[in-house]
Amino acid sequence: MVTDIVMPRYSLTMEKGTVVKWLRREGEPVGKGEALVEVEADKVTTEVESPVSGILLRICASEETEVPVGQPLAFVGKPGEPLPEIQAFREVKVPREAGVVSSIREQKAEPAEDELEKVRASPVARRLAKQHGVDLAQIRGTGPRGRITKEDVLQFVELARDTRVVKEILPFKGMRKTIAERMTQSVKTAAHCSVTIEVDASRMKTVRQRANAELETTGKAGVSYTDILVRAVAQGLKENLILNSTLEDDQLKVFEDVNVGIAVEVEGEKTSGLLVPVVRGADRKSLSEISAESRSLIERARAGKSSHEDLTGGTFTVTNLGMYGVDSFVPIINPPETAILGVGAVREKPVPVQEAIEIKPMVNLTLSFDHRVVNGASAARFMQRLKQILEKEISGE
Repeated sequence: MVTDIVMPRYSLTMEKGTVVKWLRREGEPVGKGEALVEVEADKVTTEVESPVSGILLRICASEETEVPVGQPLAFVGKPGEPLPEIQAFREVKVPREAGVVSSIREQKAEPAEDELEKVRASPVARRLAKQHGVDLAQIRGTGPRGRITKEDVLQFVELARDTRVVKEILPFKGMRKTIAERMTQSVKTAAHCSVTIEVDASRMKTVRQRANAELETTGKAGVSYTDILVRAVAQGLKENLILNSTLEDDQLKVFEDVNVGIAVEVEGEKTSGLLVPVVRGADRKSLSEISAESRSLIERARAGKSSHEDLTGGTFTVTNLGMYGVDSFVPIINPPETAILGVGAVREKPVPVQEAIEIKPMVNLTLSFDHRVVNGASAARFMQRLKQILEKEISGE
């Protein structure tokens, strides 16, 4: 019996994956549990194993091809077994047109001659447009009754000429493409709104120093400000679960589990981008547990060894740019989550205290949230509570 190997689904939001590399060729034997192909999905490359032993009868998707979840990647069976009819997936590469103005066009029918004739243009303008590959419909004519002239075409061609020197062309695919799709999805679907609050980081600083002093005696790595914020955010979310939710169609799912993601920049030999490993059950973990787990997650992410479990299941994200000297910024929500917290640099600043001025470490926190789910007052209350936790309650426990 022929068995189809399909593109697996690694997360609820995954719609497609990319075939990276085939590890077997058509006609070669394959054993049950042996890796057949490497696929990239949700920024992670994973080996897909064969569920049965047999012969790799057909490869349905070539390398560098995007395949929807559940669609066949290959068929495994006995030699000579009939294969089901499917439409093979292939990467469509459209060549750039010749001429000064060139573009990659979608596959569609060419406009009919009578449609072109509706554009008022002189014979010379039409000839020049054809020579340079210019669509006359894109040009505004300056002649009588809007007629396109020779000068209009030449000016359009001149303006379209790109004289910038290109140092390098990098393929826009893989992780960067996934990030672009997710961020575009976030901006298009969520009603982004943000609030910023300034927090006295004196207690955070003290907690960090004490925790690191204790960890140093045991030879363990120290606690970061991000770890402290993850712990505080988890406590705040437990009391404001509306921010710990996702909107799916007409259903708002409010999660009991508080799984806080940490945005991590990764730099690879061929790609760079952003991963968000997730500290699961952060509200049930101590600061030292969060610190140890987040460090392990971040190390795997930067080494390119994150698993799908590392990167899925988040309910809220923390992103910190303070180490780069950024005072504050407005982050984009990490879909399908409802909110994300942007963290700025901790800076010593003069602060009025009663009738005196004191120098205190201060930090700006910015919450971006989906206004379809959370109103401004709810977001403000969450930030007010987070400020209280960080300034008066957070500890090394």
